[in-house]
Amino acid sequence: MISVESLNSCGNGCGLIAALIGCLGFGSFGAPLKSTTVNKVNDGQGPHPFVLQTYKSAMYFLTSWLVLLLGVEFKFTPWGIVSGMLWVTGGACGIFGIRNAGLAISVGTWSSITVLVSFSWGIFVFGEKVQSPRQTLLGVLLMILGFIGMTYFSSSTESEIISSSNDLSLVVEENVHAGLSEPLLENTQDAGKNESENLEEGDPPLDDSIGGIEALVSNKVQSNDKGCCEKSQHMVCLGIKWDRKVLGVLGAVVDGILGGSNLVPMKIAPTVDRGIDYVLSFAIGAAIATVLGWAMFLVIKSYKAGSLKSGSEKLPSLHLKKIFLPGVLSGILWSIGNVSQILSVTFLGQSIGMSIVQSQMIVSGLLGIVLFQEIKGVEKIVCWILSAMLTLMGIVLLSKEHKN
Repeated sequence: MISVESLNSCGNGCGLIAALIGCLGFGSFGAPLKSTTVNKVNDGQGPHPFVLQTYKSAMYFLTSWLVLLLGVEFKFTPWGIVSGMLWVTGGACGIFGIRNAGLAISVGTWSSITVLVSFSWGIFVFGEKVQSPRQTLLGVLLMILGFIGMTYFSSSTESEIISSSNDLSLVVEENVHAGLSEPLLENTQDAGKNESENLEEGDPPLDDSIGGIEALVSNKVQSNDKGCCEKSQHMVCLGIKWDRKVLGVLGAVVDGILGGSNLVPMKIAPTVDRGIDYVLSFAIGAAIATVLGWAMFLVIKSYKAGSLKSGSEKLPSLHLKKIFLPGVLSGILWSIGNVSQILSVTFLGQSIGMSIVQSQMIVSGLLGIVLFQEIKGVEKIVCWILSAMLTLMGIVLLSKEHKN
């Protein structure tokens, strides 16, 4: 059996290696979702946020059982359900943020908040010891300054932000209609019928809804001068008119708070259920939370449609034929990142382990520069690199601060 006790000899070295692998997994999981095929589903609106979350949850659940091959004894703690709830809710809000505020701003926002929240949990609640409180705080501040810099210098123009929206970007094309009125399993024969029914009922397209937000957010589609459609810059939530970008940033804030807290239940769980033994509990909890999310969708859709059958036909589509492979690959990369994050927190603590893993932004940024040319202009790229170096300096400081 692999446990925290049997791995303690690794010490901080294992924690740092796990954090590095976590950065690579978390920083690259979105890359498969950059494909044109993924961007074009839902008439150019991209997959529904909870659909992308479902792919991540499914692959994490399936791949997590591989830890049994390492000799890990199967154990389950109900605290895993709490972690799963926090992660699934936060993940969906994060995708909502990306689709409305843009990738760079959303990732920078939730990374900074995750560092602050996880640091606060570790130091002020769990009383984790560090070598030097001042140096630890300096490391955290350098990381956050680096995040802010990378966010600023990788931000798109306002028009690019509005037109970007899938898990990494959204290609807005002609004829953008109601993206959530598709059946769970694609059925092209009924697609047109469902879409026309929705328009007749007067329901606004709610392509950016997440769970209960769907019933509260009005998302209008406007036509531009060229005759194609693009997203409105405003959304109505709880009867209040919001700037779309502001609401997206709020989604990223929620993701940061929940993301910085989703491994807190592991710290509360009995000692024997922590570390790598917690992987399966987290996976089962994530699966339960995802199923409950779909059940909530079904209830909302059925209530609006007047019957369970009609409601099920209007669930967001999984787009199995179009995004199955990218979704699976994305989910596997995320699974690698999360298992590594659990190990990093186990060895380095909530305050330091979780903070270092948030440097995933460096990996995603480099992929954006090298593969997708998302950051253009020598000046911007140089400034982004300097910001990344600030983050790396923070990591170096934090890597020496964990005290057993």
